[in-house]
Amino acid sequence: MKFLLDTSILVEAERQRFDLGGWLRNAEEVHICDATVAEYLAGQPLKDEGKRKRWREFWTSLNLPSKPLNRQVCEQAGALLVVARSKGRTVSLGDGLHAAVAEIHGLEVLTTDVDDFLAMGVQARNPLLENPPAEVRL
Repeated sequence: MKFLLDTSILVEAERQRFDLGGWLRNAEEVHICDATVAEYLAGQPLKDEGKRKRWREFWTSLNLPSKPLNRQVCEQAGALLVVARSKGRTVSLGDGLHAAVAEIHGLEVLTTDVDDFLAMGVQARNPLLENPPAEVRL
């Protein structure tokens, strides 16, 4: 199983409401993308020093490869956002970029916003609603 983590999943993991480690151990590949980097960093807590410290420690503990954003990804994101709009659903640019990266690289998106990705025709699931995948045996 090859996954792309949406920013919402990192937030849930940092808040200790999601077992990211279980998914990382048992998945074939797990990635973030450069949109995740920007979204996560923009969400840094500002007022609570304890939360900010925990947030920084979590971020620095991550060692996940990041798929880059390039012209191909941006063009695909635009096309996918049009697909969602044609179905009456407005999806954020960030989710459009995640969807494009996932589609181009053959990854399933792990997100709490499954309906947005499905509206763009991209495979997605909410891992908070299920157990980590079984161990991959080679």
